[in-house]
Amino acid sequence: MKKNIFIFCLSIILSFLIVFLINQAWNFIKWVNILFYIGMIYLLFGCVLIILRGNFFTAFYRSFKYFLSVISKKEQIIREVEGRKNTITVSNKNFLPSNPWIWNGLSFCIVSLILSLIVVYSGR
Repeated sequence: MKKNIFIFCLSIILSFLIVFLINQAWNFIKWVNILFYIGMIYLLFGCVLIILRGNFFTAFYRSFKYFLSVISKKEQIIREVEGRKNTITVSNKNFLPSNPWIWNGLSFCIVSLILSLIVVYSGR
């Protein structure tokens, strides 16, 4: 929970800094747009973490390694001499937790959508 709040506060500060670096002045509409962009980047990063943690690419990796070991004559000879079978192990890697990134991304996107609707329907 503390990481989630820390990432949220850091991102709000980052969005203010980006607006000031781009415009040299405060612009509410550009801040809302940048808030949305940051939210989309967080959502994308969180979804990539979910895909990597779910071992989506493991089947491709194993198939590719198996294919290369079968077509390689050197590898077959080494396996026969050592008495190994054609097994491939894939280690599980620990990734960052994806929940803080997804929740922050969703909150940024929803807040920027609400603020955009307020700007549009209030007539600026």
